[in-house]
Amino acid sequence: MPGFRFDFDFLRNRYDYELQRKEQLTAALTLPVAVLSALGGAIVAMARSFSYLEPLLTWSFGTILAAEGFAFVACLAYLARAYHRQTYVFLPMLGEIDKSREEFLEFAPAMAGGEAEVIEAFETQMRQRMIEAADRNTQTSDERSGLLHRARLALYAVLVLTAAAGIPYVIDQVSFYYATAI
Repeated sequence: MPGFRFDFDFLRNRYDYELQRKEQLTAALTLPVAVLSALGGAIVAMARSFSYLEPLLTWSFGTILAAEGFAFVACLAYLARAYHRQTYVFLPMLGEIDKSREEFLEFAPAMAGGEAEVIEAFETQMRQRMIEAADRNTQTSDERSGLLHRARLALYAVLVLTAAAGIPYVIDQVSFYYATAI
């Protein structure tokens, strides 16, 4: 079995993986936002057309509506934070890397090990930058993933509470229809 090498390919793959994960997390925000928008529309429609005539129904509907509003705002806040927490670290542009490499090579005559020592120092610095970027990107993705998870839990609460609000809403609408039909 070949030994594990902590080389540039491994580091580059890890760095690329975290950038791919960034894109996946950003794309994963779309469905919860769409569902939250639809549920928000349903909540507003129910609240506007509720008659508020029967005290017991009004109390139960209002309580559920308040809890639903809290869950809605919490979900919206988590989604917004997950979207805006996109503080990723990127590697320098290739031109900048090449320029930095050339600057390192200018010191080759002054170094005891010559060009080999300078190239090794440059590669060590580049490796360190890749590690720092990949680690920071992993932390950012983990934070965003946690926020997205909490947003989904809040969205589930909004969904359940919308269904629960539907019970007093339907009773109110049916009783209001029969009261006005006579």
